[in-house]
Amino acid sequence: PSPTGSLHVGNALSAVAARSLGDWALLRIDDTDPARNLPGGEDELLHDLEWLGLVWDEGPARQSERRERHLEAAAQLGERFDGVTLVREDGTPTYHLASVVDDVDFGIDLIVRGSDHRPNEELHRRLFVALGAEPAEFVHHGLILGEDGKKLSKRAPGATVGQLREAGIPAEAVRRYLEELGVP
Repeated sequence: PSPTGSLHVGNALSAVAARSLGDWALLRIDDTDPARNLPGGEDELLHDLEWLGLVWDEGPARQSERRERHLEAAAQLGERFDGVTLVREDGTPTYHLASVVDDVDFGIDLIVRGSDHRPNEELHRRLFVALGAEPAEFVHHGLILGEDGKKLSKRAPGATVGQLREAGIPAEAVRRYLEELGVP
């Protein structure tokens, strides 16, 4: 997740699903976009994951700490790949570049994320191959929707794990609900 404050319930669903499908979990902090990172945001999301009883085997790995490795890969691939920007004008790697390079370097073979990332799958597969690696398996789960039928906004009531905790909902109930949503 990105360190933007309390963990969105959609990201919590991804974490619960990944933990149930995989036998090993890496916690990666997607902090490549400094404008989105909030002070204390990483601490909040770590607290939320721990409150839900989710544990990881390695990490947290912060993408910002791997910038040189990402830029090394960009030198091999080019700053644009298949028409998609891999390195921003300020020299920071984009989500696409950083995520796939990390997936390759950490040996990730199962990626669980929301269906809003489905359009990224083909690009990420091509990046895996361009980096000389076998593409991971991608699993896309449904999105948690708001009352308007659209993806639940982080600003909506009950959209973050922290809001659910503050409302007095037990961690076990939140986790069980996320487990019940399931993954196809």
